Amino acid sequence: MAKLAINGGPKAVNEQLGKPLYAEWPEIGDEERDALMAVLESRRWWRGGYGEDELDKCWVAKFENAFMEYQGGKYAVACTNGTQAIEMALKAVGIQPGDEIIVPCSTFVATATACVLVNGIPIIVDVEPETYQIDPDAIEGAITPRTAGIIPVHNGGFPCDMDRINAIAEKHGLFVIEDSAHAQGSQYKGKGCGTLGDFGTFSLQMGKTLTCGEGGIVITNDEELAGKAYAFHHIGRFSGRPFYEFHLVASNLRMTEWQGAIAYCQTKRLPEQTERRDKNALYFEDGLRQIPGMAPLERGERCTRWGFYYYLFKFISDEFEGLSRQKFVEAMAAEGVSLGAGHMHPIQDNPLFRNRHFGPVCYPDGIEPPDYSQTQTPVAQNALDNEALTLGHQAFADHDTRSMDLILDAIRKVRENVGELV
Repeated sequence: MAKLAINGGPKAVNEQLGKPLYAEWPEIGDEERDALMAVLESRRWWRGGYGEDELDKCWVAKFENAFMEYQGGKYAVACTNGTQAIEMALKAVGIQPGDEIIVPCSTFVATATACVLVNGIPIIVDVEPETYQIDPDAIEGAITPRTAGIIPVHNGGFPCDMDRINAIAEKHGLFVIEDSAHAQGSQYKGKGCGTLGDFGTFSLQMGKTLTCGEGGIVITNDEELAGKAYAFHHIGRFSGRPFYEFHLVASNLRMTEWQGAIAYCQTKRLPEQTERRDKNALYFEDGLRQIPGMAPLERGERCTRWGFYYYLFKFISDEFEGLSRQKFVEAMAAEGVSLGAGHMHPIQDNPLFRNRHFGPVCYPDGIEPPDYSQTQTPVAQNALDNEALTLGHQAFADHDTRSMDLILDAIRKVRENVGELV
């Protein structure tokens, strides 16, 4: 008789857990309810309703300060979403039409489209085979006289090699904006991701480990850049200047007090949630190392805390008797464990880039984006086809290791009965 669920056997993950494998998200309580009622009753539903001497009452300002305290950095500006956080940072560092910005192929498309929206040109490069993070060698190989900056993305919240990236940037006079949309809580050598370049940008979209439904935030250690980011999110106003005095052409990207209240309460939960996930992840990694054909991303000294949006690990087909990654994913789904590939799909394969549907961008004469159909990223493609696996952060939310044990049991079950599939 078949043992694997895909062939009619019993599921590895069943009602024995007593709850869904993936925890309900987000976690909420009386703190969020009380905060929202406080906003309602204040009748001040936007940050502009507070004077400079009242910011201790402003929920958006309280969120900015709480997030800075946890993640690091000296200044923060909350905004409408993670995409516009990147746009805001690009404007603040002085992006010019036709400037090239190097981005990884393995990311959400907004990392690159944010560049286009401010008349920049994204140059898409491959990732490291060990970590699936942007490859510093590929960055160096892509630099031209028009290169203005780098946007490393902490894919899945695992830190990029920021020492090498910053060294390259310093050598060539480039800005660095860390796309930390996945990295709330992650640390690189003891420092919070998003605090290691000119800017760090974060998304607070619904699925993220810190969410208020929609929202974003930038952090920086540079006072001047912080002032520009504030102006670009606040219709060109500078903090501390008269309300009807405008200095820059800018949009309104302000976060509402409703979002600020939720984001503040969720930020207070974030340290414990991150510790809980990371503890479970370390346990899971120990288990993966005991299963032939499974491999975690090795943290080394680089990743001192992993606050992942999704957890990345590796499948090694040769040690599963040549079983394909896709067939393994199907077998695991039948056992009750849903696995994905995160953002490993190379973004240049989208019609947007293949056809360069960039709309009315403003580039100097003679300058145009590259032919993205010729952009080759074999490491990312191999990872997508054959190696990379992800588990959503909700699977690591337990206060014990029961979920981890069940997922590991399911992997072992498939490994031990792989003959049913090959």
